[in-house]
Amino acid sequence: MRGGSRKGAGRKKQPDHLRRIPVTIRLPKWMVSQIKMKGEIGYLVELELATKKDFLDLPDDYLIGS
Repeated sequence: MRGGSRKGAGRKKQPDHLRRIPVTIRLPKWMVSQIKMKGEIGYLVELELATKKDFLDLPDDYLIGS
């Protein structure tokens, strides 16, 4: 027997409030090029918003950088 799905295998589904939704933003070209040099834009924006003091009320089960 080869391959196929196994019971309990694979990534566990996240709670609905932790699922990511694609959002389009417009940024100046110079800003995008600098952000790209530091890493993937979406994760960097999320990280900066999540770690900015008193900007967002994060859910208790949200892990920064996950």
